Amino acid sequence: LRYGVVTDEMRSRTAEALATAGASHLALRTLDQMSSGEARRVLLARVLVTSPRALVLDEPTTGLDLAGRHQFMELVRAVARQGRTLILITHHVEEIVPEIERVILLRDGRIIADGAKRGVLTSERVSDLFGRSVSVAEAGGYYSAIVADLDLENPNLERT
Repeated sequence: LRYGVVTDEMRSRTAEALATAGASHLALRTLDQMSSGEARRVLLARVLVTSPRALVLDEPTTGLDLAGRHQFMELVRAVARQGRTLILITHHVEEIVPEIERVILLRDGRIIADGAKRGVLTSERVSDLFGRSVSVAEAGGYYSAIVADLDLENPNLERT
């Protein structure tokens, strides 16, 4: 062990962090024995054990399926409700959890909008960001965005 003796306090904090991340059942498994979602939860617990005041999450749901993304972001919400600051980097508007109050839109490394979520996540601003007509909607504190100028007459476009 690189850091010396493992104390009871360390074990207790680890167990608490694993529980918070919904990963207690994974404590005896190695990362190569876990799914991407399970590994993501264990890595979140690894950070939480240090009791950080802030978390920086850069594209945290990359590679997760729809259910896995939702489950992980619900864990992020729980962490935010504990009073931790979240800095979330994402290309997906729907990943911006209700607890996030401030949003910054970047294009080419420059800030194009910065402020309260409701004022920044508008169809006009998100359209400007992506250079396409985008429709933004809000429901229950969550936002969604769809490209509004899809060519629905295109025969190559599959409809569901």
